[in-house]
Amino acid sequence: MAAGTQPLVIVADDELSILQMMEHHLKDWGYRFAGAANKMELLRQLAQESPDILLLDLYFGEHNGVEIMQELVGKHPDLTVVMQTGHGTIDTAVSAIKLGAYDYLTKPPDLNRLRMVLSHVVEKQKLSRKIKHLEDLVEGPDSRHPMWGSSPAMTRLRELIATVAPTDVTVLILGESGTGKELVARGLHQQSPRRAAPFVPINMAALPRELVESTLFGHERGAFTGADQSQIGCCEAADKGTLFLDEIGELDPQIQAKLLRFLQEHTIQRVGASQQRTVDVRVLTATNRNLLERVRLGQFREDLYYRLNVVPIVVPPLRERKQDILVLANRFLQRAAVRFHKDLACFSPDALTALENYSWPGNVRELENLVERMAILTSKREIGRCDLPPEIGQPILIDTSATPIPGGQAGDRESQPAALTTAAKETVRSMEQIEKEEIENVLLRVHGNVREASRLLGLGMATIYRKIKRYNIPLESEGRNKPAKMVSGD
Repeated sequence: MAAGTQPLVIVADDELSILQMMEHHLKDWGYRFAGAANKMELLRQLAQESPDILLLDLYFGEHNGVEIMQELVGKHPDLTVVMQTGHGTIDTAVSAIKLGAYDYLTKPPDLNRLRMVLSHVVEKQKLSRKIKHLEDLVEGPDSRHPMWGSSPAMTRLRELIATVAPTDVTVLILGESGTGKELVARGLHQQSPRRAAPFVPINMAALPRELVESTLFGHERGAFTGADQSQIGCCEAADKGTLFLDEIGELDPQIQAKLLRFLQEHTIQRVGASQQRTVDVRVLTATNRNLLERVRLGQFREDLYYRLNVVPIVVPPLRERKQDILVLANRFLQRAAVRFHKDLACFSPDALTALENYSWPGNVRELENLVERMAILTSKREIGRCDLPPEIGQPILIDTSATPIPGGQAGDRESQPAALTTAAKETVRSMEQIEKEEIENVLLRVHGNVREASRLLGLGMATIYRKIKRYNIPLESEGRNKPAKMVSGD
């Protein structure tokens, strides 16, 4: 929510008459107004203060408003965007709604409809804040800290984050998939002097190889086929803030050299540009790979490894902090009960014992997803052992004889064999099929609106997009519903 008692509305439109008219009416209706006549001004406004509502012109100067919206939603997931469009482009505006816009208005705006839409957005946001406040009450006063757990390992991790966060040192976050590496990165950002500036996360493994350079460093108009306008990269977007590069071990060797130069010189060069730009960015990276092994195999630059590994932070897997499992399970259950409006009390003692004895190969993410699924499916106040999936309620032996990686680093999946029995593999496949079908059904019900599907499923938009890609789920408007940038989910 924007600062101050009056909701803040940013109007992004290159027509001065529209800006002046909007300013007059919005202030008269009790809103704070900020105008942006071009994209750079819009980005500057967003960096200064998060608005309650963004009114975005579909044709914003030389830029496409839908593309701008996709870019902004990736960086500001809570941003509410209302598109403005001429009568002849309503079909395009409707497609924008499927991509995440709240609504659209025709130009010149019908003032009664404009006032009604703004009022609905504000009321919806008030309701969301009430729900969030209720979640905080349910979870307790310390629930805003994402690194839950009282185990010695988590205590040491929190202490290390508090020590390293105030500095500008480059940090390499190591850990298995699902341990919460992005939460560590966000904790470092939130406890740093850069907390008021952007935190820009990127999943390097989710980017097509040919788009990595332009995503990181930006491009100029005409730099390559499809580059219809200039575009800033994530390094520029994170100026004065923090850039988080997840899955850094997947970085293409050619881009590794350019990233190394960026870390050394703090300059970037957009694709197709002749001049360099200086940016002030703290870089955090994460991987579930054994980077030293990749260095030995010639797949990762040694000089880049040492530049990134100034301070390593290892996030422990859940099986190494079993005393945290019950705390996490109960907190996730409390949160899910509020989110899904379910009258859930607790797990039974037998269920808690089963959760504690399970090895959790998917770590905290697997536990959270399981609890949310149980909260949705169960009709009882208490979740019993019989309600748990077979691999947890009826433990299946797993080969844990994998050789640990020196230094506590989590390595490639192929270098850490955890051989599930045939029954366990079939169970995992069946659970994945159920998840795929549920996502497909919800997307079909909401006509491909990923934002609405995210709300109904209780999952983040980045998680939905990741699962759409993983399960190869087609959307109604193929290609147009894909985000401009995929963000990390670890």
